[in-house]
Amino acid sequence: MVQKKMRLDEVLNYEQPTKYIVESTDYDDSFQTPVLTAGKSFILGYTNEYEGIFTNVPAIIFDDFTTSFHYVDFPFKVKSSAMKILTPKESFFHLKYIYEQMKQVRIDKQLHKRYWISKFSKKEIPFPEDDIVNQNSKTQQKIASILDDAAALRDKTAQLLTEYDLLAQSIFLEMFGDPVLNKKRWKLSNVETVCSKITGGGTPRKSNEKYYGGDIPWVTPKDMKRLYINDSKIKITNLGVKESTVKIVPENSILMVIRSGILKKKLPVAMAKRKLTVNQDMKVFITKKDMIVPVYLLYFFQNAQRYILSKVRAVTADNIEFNQIKNLNIPVPPIKLQNEFAEKIALIEQQKALAKQELQESEDLFNCLLQKAFKGELV
Repeated sequence: MVQKKMRLDEVLNYEQPTKYIVESTDYDDSFQTPVLTAGKSFILGYTNEYEGIFTNVPAIIFDDFTTSFHYVDFPFKVKSSAMKILTPKESFFHLKYIYEQMKQVRIDKQLHKRYWISKFSKKEIPFPEDDIVNQNSKTQQKIASILDDAAALRDKTAQLLTEYDLLAQSIFLEMFGDPVLNKKRWKLSNVETVCSKITGGGTPRKSNEKYYGGDIPWVTPKDMKRLYINDSKIKITNLGVKESTVKIVPENSILMVIRSGILKKKLPVAMAKRKLTVNQDMKVFITKKDMIVPVYLLYFFQNAQRYILSKVRAVTADNIEFNQIKNLNIPVPPIKLQNEFAEKIALIEQQKALAKQELQESEDLFNCLLQKAFKGELV
């Protein structure tokens, strides 16, 4: 397929969003018009304002500072002026095709500045030359449709993972009830009593390169984005463990972040799925197996995190008072029931592993198709 490269500012108009900014942030899901951000959250809420609604859709909303963007095919209002609203200059420029091609654009974003006019709009993307010559969008539409189907497959698999997580939460609440209210009247004990050991993390001396680049995961709060941890961005050596305060913690230990800006919103917890180490901003709980099954403690922390944060907040929002964590009461159901729960969670995790493999394959497929589209090899 013969291609013609064109700059984004040759094919897209931009509009400042000033007249579409919402006046009130008293959102309600019963209202009709969505209020959008070009950032990750996308839909901030819904407004009942009837004036200043952008209706010239489809459009792309583009965050001028982060270069995050979204394709929008419904009327909307916006929250911030720090964006551009992009629409095609000609009817034969297919916006969904442009949107997919924009995902391949890379620019340096080190400075806090507005990027659309200065950098992003100067980037070139390829167009099927036949579409430009004939002033139609047939080939663009075909490419966009193929990419849409691949993206739908990827998103469906990602949604399945979310549903598995919700199922696990539902099973916990069904079997044990709300751990804070404890309406099932399980026997109470404190966290320190149900653990055989509670330990902290450490940090090898950063000046010693011999301590880093090994094969032992060294988990930090930045790694605590999943419920089960078996790897980390930084790894350390056996020497790094031996000559520092870092300790090896066993598989199935429960990890908790106690110092981090993350604590303003949530309490990150996870289970170690292999032997590893943690840094000084974290604590590790090793349970007494005859009292508490590790996965039960994990889901207790997960389901009680708002309550825990409200009770143990320290002087600053970035820390929690760990001594109070140890004294928190935890319901202790019969160990047989906890083991049944653990078996159900293990089955869910098996299915999640298969779904993650499918998700990786669908992401690889999508990225491959995107690269082919960029090179003009898709049709």
